[in-house]
Amino acid sequence: MARKLAFDKTLFTTGVGLTLFGVVMIYSASAVIAMERFGSAHYFLLRQACAAAIGFGAMAAAMYVDYRRWLARPVVYAVLLVATLLLAVALAADRTHQVHRWIRLGPIQVQPSEIAKLALVLFLAYHLARKEDRIDDATGTLLPLAVVVGQLTLLVYLQPDMGTAAIYVLLAIVLLFVAGLRWRYLLAGGGACALALGIMILQAPYRVRRVLAFMNPEDDPLGAGFQVRQSILAVASGGIHGTSLGESRQKLFFLPEPHTDFIFSVIAEELGLIGALAVLLAFAVLLWRGVVAAAGAPDRGGYYLGMGITCWLVLQAMMNIAVTLGMMPTKGIPLPFLSYGGSSLVASLCALGVLLNISQHSS
Repeated sequence: MARKLAFDKTLFTTGVGLTLFGVVMIYSASAVIAMERFGSAHYFLLRQACAAAIGFGAMAAAMYVDYRRWLARPVVYAVLLVATLLLAVALAADRTHQVHRWIRLGPIQVQPSEIAKLALVLFLAYHLARKEDRIDDATGTLLPLAVVVGQLTLLVYLQPDMGTAAIYVLLAIVLLFVAGLRWRYLLAGGGACALALGIMILQAPYRVRRVLAFMNPEDDPLGAGFQVRQSILAVASGGIHGTSLGESRQKLFFLPEPHTDFIFSVIAEELGLIGALAVLLAFAVLLWRGVVAAAGAPDRGGYYLGMGITCWLVLQAMMNIAVTLGMMPTKGIPLPFLSYGGSSLVASLCALGVLLNISQHSS
């Protein structure tokens, strides 16, 4: 159990507030689409509300389980094994939207790549805490880490889900930087990843089109550049104060998947610059309090675990927002706590619970 019951209330309020706000915005963004597809405007709202309830339960449980239990060797490798097996099962499952990203359990769809994010952060924290004094050891430290990260990244890339695969690699690089890995290793690893990224893009024509559309969306306004143009139009239409809640025009079958990947665009259109800045501020607070909790952890495992969870949530949020603003090529990356998706929400809230437990132990 935690040494004291006082957790970081600012961090707790930020995470819960983002989740509840996300449920409201998902209903606003999806009501018309839900009525058209399923005959009920509340379809996505009810499913996300159920996921939020499960996620809050997982967060509460994680808050009151000593984070050091998560970092026990059997737990780390058990979670890693389960995540790997689920990713493999997803690859063998039927395609949904021409990809292998979900496992169907009756009416429920589980996305293993979200579970694998938590598994990866646990492994990185455990591994770096044990090998911190030998961080530059190529065979004893870097090779085992590269094997695990590469294994998860490959399985997710084959789904295909290049955005999530990129998050895995970036998380590993950020935590290695935090652990003090020498610059020559970081530069060499970053260069190798950039080369691999270029090869992966060239292997798939649709990825090439996305990159070209990112560079000049006006060249193909009704094709590869359609999503980013509609997203930017939604953001620009909001102005300072927005069109008011529920009054987005772009969500009316112009903006693809407004309740998932482009939920930030709907927020910016309906709540304006004020609403968009409030979301950015919330993630800035999450970054601040997460780093404070990690820095005050009584051991290195807690430090790396807290930093890993914080970087995961904030890095993913920044990538999603960058896509909606046309600052990155279009990728299907959910906005933590806000985008529709039960697996993402439950995994994010569970990770937040672990971070809150670390804050209980922080000095």
